[in-house]
Amino acid sequence: MKTLQALLVAALASVSFAATAADTVTKSEAKEMKAESKAEYKAAKKQADANHEAAEAQCDTMTGDAKKACEKDAKATEKKAKVDAKAKHEKEEADIKAMKK
Repeated sequence: MKTLQALLVAALASVSFAATAADTVTKSEAKEMKAESKAEYKAAKKQADANHEAAEAQCDTMTGDAKKACEKDAKATEKKAKVDAKAKHEKEEADIKAMKK
């Protein structure tokens, strides 16, 4: 459920940047947008860490191969979430740079 919420928030943030991509912005507006993007990126990384810890806690109830598979899946999910967050952040940074007056 938390993952779905995070995806929805990310999608909404992408829409807001895409909607302004055709516009130009002042330096101060660009600075604010960059700060917002960075904050969202940090929040996404924290959320990935929290989701990983929760998944690891569920893995602790397992044993043997099932536990190993669960831990591997939890780590892969965390890694993907962080990679996606970084890609989104870098895209937003590029969009902001392109919008500067």
